[in-house]
Formats: sequence, structure tokens, C-alpha cells
Amino acid sequence: MGPATFIKAVSHKFFGGFSQDMTQEHDTNTMTALNELMDANGFTGESLLYRATLPEFLTPLGDTGAYSISAKNDPSEAVVDVYAQGHIVLAQQVGPGLAFTESLDHEWRASERKSVVVRMQDVLDQGGLIYPVESVITDRVWYFTLPSGSIEVRQVE
Repeated sequence: MGPATFIKAVSHKFFGGFSQDMTQEHDTNTMTALNELMDANGFTGESLLYRATLPEFLTPLGDTGAYSISAKNDPSEAVVDVYAQGHIVLAQQVGPGLAFTESLDHEWRASERKSVVVRMQDVLDQGGLIYPVESVITDRVWYFTLPSGSIEVRQVE
């Protein structure tokens, strides 16, 4: 299944908790840009991305070992708007969401933070889009819009 098929996809239970079909349809130009971005960066629906966060931002989802983390309404990242003219804009202009990185190795990770992982398909299933972050130069960081307002994550030990 290619990245473009998420329009008709039904959410998966990858992390074991509940999930809903939050699919949001996008126009052809947006889908083309998303496919090109995913292909150019080797992303698939099974790609995993990481985030370090303070424990108070994680809401347990029952006894599943999964957590919910809420989108930021006023994110400070600068992102490339690959779905428009490719200009650098503030992430808050593209919608509520969160930034994730491709690796767990972060100089900024502090001991009081918890590392969590998200599966790319879970972002796509809710109609989220992916934006390259330009305001971080040490890692490959991606900003995900989260139309449902949150996303299910798992803690990485």
C-alpha cells in the first residue's frame, strides 16, 4: 500500500489501544506533494518517529501501555510549506500539531523527559500532513499536523 492510499485507509491498531478513522481528504496537489515528500525521504506508513516530552503531557490510554499526546495550538517551529509555494512559515500557520524526529539521539534530551514513538500511518489516518522543520539543524525533524487534536504514542525505554 503506497502513501496515497491513506485517503481510503481505516485506522490500524498498531499500538494496541483504541483508534478511530479520522481520515481527512486532501486535494490532488496536496496528495502529490505528500507522496513526493514521503518518497524523497524514504517514509512509509510503518516509519517510526520520536519525540522527547515531559511526563505531564502524556495521558495513559487504559492499561494498554499507550499514551495520548495533544497537539500544540501555538507551535514555535519554522516549517517548509511543501503544499503551497515552499516558503518557510511558522507551524501555527499550517495547523495544530507536534514535531517528531527520525532518531532517538538528541543533544536536547533531558533526563526528566520521556521518549515516545509514533507510527507515520497513524498521522496519515487522521488526515495529518508532514512538514520539514527548518528551525532545527541538528536532526531531521518533521512537524505533523494533527486534525484530531492528539495522537497515540508509545514510550520508548
